[in-house]
Amino acid sequence: MIQKTTMNSPTAEIAGAGAPERRRMATAGSRNTTKKRKITEEEIIGYLTKKAQKTAMQVTKKLKSQTVSGYSNDSNPFRDSNLGEIFVWLKKIERDVTQGAPLHSFSVKAEKKRQRERMEEMEKLVKRREERAIDNARCEGEIEMLATERASAEADVYEERESEFLFNQAKIRSRIRLREGRPKPIDILINYVDESVEFVVQLNHPCMIFHRLTVGELELLHKDIKLCLDVDREAVNRMEFWQPLSVLCHWELGKVMMDGVVQERSLHSSIVSDVESFLEGKNYDDLVALQSQIESDLLSVEAKVVEYWEAVLNRIDIYKAKACLNQFHGRTLRKRKQQLEQPLEDGKALKMRDLTPQEVASNRSPASQLLHDEDKHLLKPKYFAKVHAAYQWNKYNRRHYDHDNPPPKAIQGYKFNILYPQLISKKMPEYFVEEDGDRTESCILRFHGGPPYEDIAFRIANRDWDFCRKKGFKFTFEGGILRLYFNFKSYHYRR
Repeated sequence: MIQKTTMNSPTAEIAGAGAPERRRMATAGSRNTTKKRKITEEEIIGYLTKKAQKTAMQVTKKLKSQTVSGYSNDSNPFRDSNLGEIFVWLKKIERDVTQGAPLHSFSVKAEKKRQRERMEEMEKLVKRREERAIDNARCEGEIEMLATERASAEADVYEERESEFLFNQAKIRSRIRLREGRPKPIDILINYVDESVEFVVQLNHPCMIFHRLTVGELELLHKDIKLCLDVDREAVNRMEFWQPLSVLCHWELGKVMMDGVVQERSLHSSIVSDVESFLEGKNYDDLVALQSQIESDLLSVEAKVVEYWEAVLNRIDIYKAKACLNQFHGRTLRKRKQQLEQPLEDGKALKMRDLTPQEVASNRSPASQLLHDEDKHLLKPKYFAKVHAAYQWNKYNRRHYDHDNPPPKAIQGYKFNILYPQLISKKMPEYFVEEDGDRTESCILRFHGGPPYEDIAFRIANRDWDFCRKKGFKFTFEGGILRLYFNFKSYHYRR
């Protein structure tokens, strides 16, 4: 006897059940055997990234045929041969998606909007580039203009220096001719206007230079005066000396060439004498006022004797030049007298002590005493003295002072330049250091050159000199200039 076996497995139950029941039981079984899986954030981002990249590639294919602001691969200012190709930056898309960028930001519409913004920005850049080119061109023009003006100014400076050099050369030639005893008329005038007293020449009135000159000498003098008028940089000399001299020289040259006959037209001798007596003795201001009055009268037809007043006008410039030279001559005489009586002051903090005649005589030899007795009017030499002062950064000063609040300067040495251009003796001038009475902090430094110069003395600090040449000591006599440079010894504290 065969027994019926009962199967308890789910498959057997499903097989034995009906179709609806089988579906229900299969679903229940699958729920029991399969676990539910959760989608992660990384998978979502990866999915969105791939979709965004795919969208960007599709947009690239659609917009590939468009040009970039009129530029091509062959002609563009960026030298980019792949300018027409659109680059898809996959990593940037991935970063934007990670940061939450929506998918519609990668669509064709969004890309076209971005391209319009880029084109507008590019047009602005092109416009700014053109404006910058215009500004650069304008700046270059201004720079060229400034360079031209600078070159013109430098040319004026060079021309002025050249004129000054030519005038100085003319002075040197004049001094050489004066020294050798063969002066020309222009040499006398240059020496007259020169402030240097190297050559003691009698200062006669400048108008006397025209006396007894021939036509050739007057022509050469007129040419030299015009040259000095052009190259002399001193305004006072040009207006008050050389220009009046040029007028007078031209007048004298005309008189000599016409043998005393008036150049403009012949006049009666009585009219000439009346005109000269009328203008003689008037100063420059009176002549200027008279000239303006006569000109106004002649223009208004109020002058009765026209011939006389025209003769006055023809000669008034000559007398104006003479009056101007008279004023200049007076000032020059006073200035030259002051130069001969006192040495040049240099404004330094040096005190000069004039020695008494007894002190000077006690230090002279019998020969110099004899010369002094013969010549009572000795010259005071010119001098240039300079004090060398500096800071002393010793231990005390470094402790109590700094560079913003420095210590008081201390005298480190002196420099003396004594001028002896007309020294009679060929012996080198000397210097003597003498006591300053009862004072111990100062002493007297006396320079003795010999005739025709008197001794001069200076009060200096009484300290030990450093006679080492490496320390700045110098005692020479060259070209008529005595130079004495020295510094004081510096002592350092040692334990």
